[in-house]
Amino acid sequence: MNSSATSRLVVGDRFRDFAEAVGAETFSRLARSLDAGDLDAVEGPLRVVTGQGVGEFEISYLEDAVRRRQLDDRIELVHSAGQPARRQELHKAREDNVLIAGLTQVDDTAYEAALRLHDHNELLVDVQDRVHVQGMVAVEAARQMFVAVVERYFTARWPQQRYYIVLNSINTTFSNFLFPVGATVRLTVDESEVSEPSRLTFRTTVEVEQAGRPAAAVTIDAAAFAPGLLEEKELRRAKSAVASTMDAALAIA
Repeated sequence: MNSSATSRLVVGDRFRDFAEAVGAETFSRLARSLDAGDLDAVEGPLRVVTGQGVGEFEISYLEDAVRRRQLDDRIELVHSAGQPARRQELHKAREDNVLIAGLTQVDDTAYEAALRLHDHNELLVDVQDRVHVQGMVAVEAARQMFVAVVERYFTARWPQQRYYIVLNSINTTFSNFLFPVGATVRLTVDESEVSEPSRLTFRTTVEVEQAGRPAAAVTIDAAAFAPGLLEEKELRRAKSAVASTMDAALAIA
């Protein structure tokens, strides 16, 4: 980063291979440069654009570092991911694992959100050693988009109930690599049946788009069940699975 630059991309430390490949900064490297005064001579204006892995927590640190070095008039942080989808909409217990932010309704059948990757997301902590992001991120983002849309815009009509969402099928086609920068997740409701509150059914198409190109398309066929409809069947099959396992183990013994 130098005084002649007008913009710079910063990504989470998890994406250091990507940063090295494209000449971007990682969060830790940029933070160290700011704290050490390495950027005090920058003439600006310099716009630092945040990619994946850099959230509000990290941005707050960078903003503080810029203020302390009195660089407010020369360095601007650009971040526009939007608010992460809420826990009750995604059935996720950790914010680290939320992949959807800024969810909005476009029209009666179309919904849109930004892809949001935390640096400690469950799909990245085991291995992220390529320039691109692994395909399972797109699949999980599509699944989360489906759950969030169903919870916010459909099951919310019956707020006294907490629905169980059951996937019948999920099919994915990959078109391009996905990289740790901004991407858009779009969901279209192709078919739905929501006249019976105890059982809602949906067929949707979710597309993950980046830089104007599709990265993945995911079709999801699923249903949302009101409490009480699945427990008996689930418990019966759970007991059957245990019995089968025990019988097999005794047969070996």
